[in-house]
Amino acid sequence: MEAVCLDIHPHILLAEDDLELRELLVFVLSHAGCQVTSCDNGLQLLEQLEQAEKYDLVISDVRMPALTGLEVLECLIDNPRRPPFICMTAFGDEKTHAKALGLGATATIDKPFDMDEMIDLVRSTCLQAGRKNFFLRSQS
Repeated sequence: MEAVCLDIHPHILLAEDDLELRELLVFVLSHAGCQVTSCDNGLQLLEQLEQAEKYDLVISDVRMPALTGLEVLECLIDNPRRPPFICMTAFGDEKTHAKALGLGATATIDKPFDMDEMIDLVRSTCLQAGRKNFFLRSQS
């Protein structure tokens, strides 16, 4: 298994209303070398993004209480400082994917997904966003 290992750990903002999946993602991403802040609904996600703290990446569920991930994306559509945004969805039809990408999502991933697939997506998204200080380390 490959893990992302960083000179400077990327700060990921994770929004997922399912407690077990949220905790699993925090665990996996943390062990891959990321700093993770999590929240459980779209309103908390938007509030976190409006704070002065900078996030390197957002991973958000599409369907959540208060605000959906797509509604958060829509609120940030004109923000040039918005970090890359990965949407997760259990309802991965073409319309949902197209809407997410049209609102500026960098990628969408369908649930259930393999955790290695998520790590690869996080790594490639951060690299594409110009964070070239990544290096890979193989874990035994």
